[in-house]
Amino acid sequence: MAPKEVLMSNDEIIGQVLSALKEEDVPYTALLTAGAPSRVLRDVSGVAPGRVGRQLLQKPTPAPAQHPPVRYPLTGEPQILFWAQNFSVVQGSKWVDLTPQTFGAEASVDVSGSFWSSNELVLKYANVLGSPLTATWRFPVSGRDWFQLNRLELATPSASPTVFNASQVTAPSNYSWRCAYLSSLPGFGAGLLPHGPGPSWGVLLQDVQLQGFNVPGLQFSYASDCAGFFAPGTWMGLLTALLLGAIFACGLHVLLALKTMDRFDDPKGATIAVPQGE
Repeated sequence: MAPKEVLMSNDEIIGQVLSALKEEDVPYTALLTAGAPSRVLRDVSGVAPGRVGRQLLQKPTPAPAQHPPVRYPLTGEPQILFWAQNFSVVQGSKWVDLTPQTFGAEASVDVSGSFWSSNELVLKYANVLGSPLTATWRFPVSGRDWFQLNRLELATPSASPTVFNASQVTAPSNYSWRCAYLSSLPGFGAGLLPHGPGPSWGVLLQDVQLQGFNVPGLQFSYASDCAGFFAPGTWMGLLTALLLGAIFACGLHVLLALKTMDRFDDPKGATIAVPQGE
């Protein structure tokens, strides 16, 4: 008999006894105790149908697969790689998450308009807020050992393009560039600066990584992070420590420069006369 049926039968027996006592109007005090279980329950599937907690020798749950980066060209050796944890655009107060359309197996973005000769990564989306949207990443051609993202353009057929200056996106040519946030919004660092007043689009990229030169296969090179070696808090701490150290050194110098008198005035003796020349 299953544990659930055993408990139900016991409950019925107790209910019958209590009903008989109530019908005869007999005062009683019921104490329900159990010194030991009447039987060993081995089948507890009815009591705990699901697993609770971590099982012994349980295999760890694998982490969700990370979507691959956008590459150009789609076949052969990639020349440009682009990846972001979140890629969203905003027009007015309407946000659109372009991450599912850009990355993963179900991505619908079109990169056929990109050009390696002019260092452009062109991402075309069929429908964003009711119209096609084209995001163009432009890398200036340079013979230096550094690459730089010149600008980012968002264009629709019915309006003039919104252009953002992205000159801070720079890294050695054999490295990739990575940043926690790259956005045109002030709350996220405002790394993308609009060329004109009142841009019609806004951009938010979270955990973004980009490489436009010397791509080693289907993975990024060593990342050059946008965060500086010294954060503002680190600089404030160093300057405060230097200021306190300078004050301490100045006070210590003053204390060491103090000289005691080599002669003292005896109140019971004659007054000491100190010549003016000493």
